[in-house]
Amino acid sequence: GQGFRVQQPQDKVSVTAGETLTLTCTVSGDGPNGPVKWLKSWDSGNETIYDLTGSFPHVTREVIGSDTDFTIHIRDVQPKDAGTYYCVKFRRSLDGVVVFQRGTGTEVSVRAKPTHPVVSGPDHRVRPGQSVPFTCTAGGFFPKDIRVKWFRNKNPISVQQPQINPWRTKSSYDMSSTVMVALQKDDVCSRLVCEVQHPTLQAPLREVYELSKALR
Repeated sequence: GQGFRVQQPQDKVSVTAGETLTLTCTVSGDGPNGPVKWLKSWDSGNETIYDLTGSFPHVTREVIGSDTDFTIHIRDVQPKDAGTYYCVKFRRSLDGVVVFQRGTGTEVSVRAKPTHPVVSGPDHRVRPGQSVPFTCTAGGFFPKDIRVKWFRNKNPISVQQPQINPWRTKSSYDMSSTVMVALQKDDVCSRLVCEVQHPTLQAPLREVYELSKALR
């Protein structure tokens, strides 16, 4: 028979959380008896994403019933779906199935918007003249590059780069930015603004903190 080939043409794919991801795979030539499955591999082994028999509610095939086109659509993709996906041809053997040939792998990254920022101030009110920290946090975003700006009324406050950590899942991040503000008497009418910019956002996210809440 002709040489069997698994063709998985996509090298890298980037998709936004909530969208549908299409993974392309076709096979050609004569192969042994046995199924084709999609596997996602990560540090700890393989997870079956799709095979022809199981129930995979988020996954549909491009061409139902085809024995050459194994392209799939995964809908409502989430950051945890990031990873490398392999289209794998198995052959039947006495003890089940063994890998016959696998595609070259498609590396999937999932862009995700940050949550709306939250600004927290001192846990008790302070007298005018004191310097107190304010912290702005947001999470669940990918990629890692995020910019944070602070304003007191309309005036920019210089601030260090935000601290960025992997979020609950390794495939997204959260950030924390802290600014020291010397409170004055007339800050009773002032507003502190945290502004977050990220590649997934068309306009920055802004959160306002009324400084009167921090003064006594």
